[in-house]
Amino acid sequence: MGELKKLLLLMVPLYIANLMHMGMGVVDTIVAGQAGTGELAAVALGVSVAAPITIAVSMVLSIVGPIVSRYRGAGYESKVGLLLNNARFAAVVLLLIMLAALYLASFSFTYVTDDVQLAEKARMYVYYIMLGTPAVLLMRIVQGNFEGYGQTRPAMVISLLGVLLNIPLDFAFVFGWGVIPALGGPGCGLATSLIQWMMCLGMYLLMYASRHRGRTRQMWALRGMEGGLVRSIFRLGIPLGVASLCEMTFFSAVVLLIAPLGELMVSAQQVAINVSGVIFMLPLSLGIAGSIRASYHLGAQNSRAFDAMVRTLLVLAFALVSLFMLLTLLFRQEIVSLYTDSAPVIATATVLLFYCAVYQIPDALQVIMSGLLRGCHDTTIITWVSLASYWLVGFPLSCMLIRTDWIVPAMGPVGAWISFIVALSIAAVFFTVRFLRTRRRVFASEY
Repeated sequence: MGELKKLLLLMVPLYIANLMHMGMGVVDTIVAGQAGTGELAAVALGVSVAAPITIAVSMVLSIVGPIVSRYRGAGYESKVGLLLNNARFAAVVLLLIMLAALYLASFSFTYVTDDVQLAEKARMYVYYIMLGTPAVLLMRIVQGNFEGYGQTRPAMVISLLGVLLNIPLDFAFVFGWGVIPALGGPGCGLATSLIQWMMCLGMYLLMYASRHRGRTRQMWALRGMEGGLVRSIFRLGIPLGVASLCEMTFFSAVVLLIAPLGELMVSAQQVAINVSGVIFMLPLSLGIAGSIRASYHLGAQNSRAFDAMVRTLLVLAFALVSLFMLLTLLFRQEIVSLYTDSAPVIATATVLLFYCAVYQIPDALQVIMSGLLRGCHDTTIITWVSLASYWLVGFPLSCMLIRTDWIVPAMGPVGAWISFIVALSIAAVFFTVRFLRTRRRVFASEY
């Protein structure tokens, strides 16, 4: 019961924080939509480029939390400040990469639309997002420090405040207010950047006001970079960023395959994807919690506690995912009705939610197992499995099932969900096998 309590104390605030981050995107969509279809389209195009890049690059620093937790378990807390200091150097390198990628990607809009004004607005959205990228990376470091100490409530509190600030700032920059000019859809990007800086400052203030004050000073101390630590962050973190990019681009590419089938199919797919995203925040949060606890027990070389944590994590994940799966199956039509009142969209999306419910099982298993591998500092395999399952298997299968009669008659969006299930099942199997081997390796002295 002790491990269950610790996992829940980590997972619940993370789940709420992740939902709040999704909520910021929902607010942007609603406000931009009220400004007009063109403004909404500009935000949608901008997000399609900005989100994968910013998330993938910042994911490299998500390894900070497991490293901090392992230091704690091994009794090396004195090294945490030095780690944070070197993570700052890594963030500078990542910032340059992120800014270059966003700037170059902003020119892609002229190739995906003939509407010059729409392309320019989408480009401006990306430019505004670039203003907040330093805050995104710095906040990830501080969040990793808190997570490594099993404290996930700071991120929850800051995320809640971020959503509350997002509403008035979106309206102010989109429609104008006082001396603030009306920027239209791109104003959502500027509002997002300002909120990122506010959230970053809030996280640092919480860190400084807590017992982590000493590490805050150490993080910003003027000391030389230690190449070994920075290399460790990149060696362990880059595979996580690449894997995240593989996953996000796969799902985005599948939407493009469905687009020629018409507005009805795209709308139904978008509803199902959104519902899936909300549910996914649960196993994702459990995976992060599992990575933190796994790192701690690994650092302490306590295999019995490690195995007990894994069993507890899997039982908890199965129980919660089964509950969400059942609720999705029972209330499919009611859930879809929250998004639209179009009868054809409701009918199509209701069918897709059946597959969405089934999809939750392999999705939960793969994200939890990849979290445990991250906790064991075995991350390279995550990149290769993600690349193979999503792009060597999942995407070709999507092409065949959605648009061709090669295997079965063209299935449209249903084929997309079948390919999702297959790809995620393959990833789940490979991650599980790898984790079992890694577990034996990291506790090899017992055998």
